[in-house]
Amino acid sequence: MRTSSRLPGCIAIYSLLLFMSVEFSSCNSHPRSNVAVPWAKLERITRFRNDHRAKFTWDQYRELLTALSDKKFHVMPVNEMRNTFDSSFVVVGMRHDIDNHPFKALEMAEIERQFGIRATYYVLATADYYGKIVDGRAVRHPEMGALYKKLYDEGAEIGIHNDLLTVMILYKGDPLSFNQDELNYYKSLGIPIYGTAAHGSDIAKNLKISNVMIFRDFATKDSVSYGGRKYPLGQRTLKEYGYEYEAYHVGYNKYYSESRGVWSDPEGLKGIIEKLKASVPGDRIEILTHPVWWGK
Repeated sequence: MRTSSRLPGCIAIYSLLLFMSVEFSSCNSHPRSNVAVPWAKLERITRFRNDHRAKFTWDQYRELLTALSDKKFHVMPVNEMRNTFDSSFVVVGMRHDIDNHPFKALEMAEIERQFGIRATYYVLATADYYGKIVDGRAVRHPEMGALYKKLYDEGAEIGIHNDLLTVMILYKGDPLSFNQDELNYYKSLGIPIYGTAAHGSDIAKNLKISNVMIFRDFATKDSVSYGGRKYPLGQRTLKEYGYEYEAYHVGYNKYYSESRGVWSDPEGLKGIIEKLKASVPGDRIEILTHPVWWGK
């Protein structure tokens, strides 16, 4: 009984030490740790919550980029890939769904720059790092705008990770006006938005539908029921929402991803690299990674 009564205090002490350890390591492991950044406090919190989830190392990411550095590949952001048709090369659209770790995204982009590779990063408005949704509208962490702009200024394409089903159903927001506010926000930062990528949110999985169904272009039914209420789908097109493309619908014949921390090949990254080596000019490949799974 004596040991049991002390357990909560021990857990509290352990948690504090773990937080301090993560805070210290994040400051030293950041590629530009000697530069003061406005998002430092939010980064410490995010790393404390998420760094332990990493399953792959940065050396493994370098291994992937080394394979993609072969002269037969043309690697580019998704917006460029969708309009690039060249049968003399393997055209690769490099895509990252930031989900819940934009600070790992900065590290990932830094490594890509070392290889001369540019990619697309999709930002998620329903993530903790982004802010909160109050009365159906985004209340953003103001310091994060500088991070999105940094990614963009250093060569990345910025896109929106579409979670409009969550906005509409759980936060009671109007998806069209919420999305327009998002586009206006990025415009105010000087960041052009061309595309979106559907987020596999909990609500979408529970309903067994995809966030792409918010757009008429991809909706297979006109409504969905949740909690005894009907919610409309497919009322407006992708273009009417302000987008030129949806990342899952850009025309590719091969698709590789480490969704949920598991590569879409039974041999993991090794198998993906072997598939890349076996690809031939004329192939169109989309590669999706999630920064949270990297940096182990």
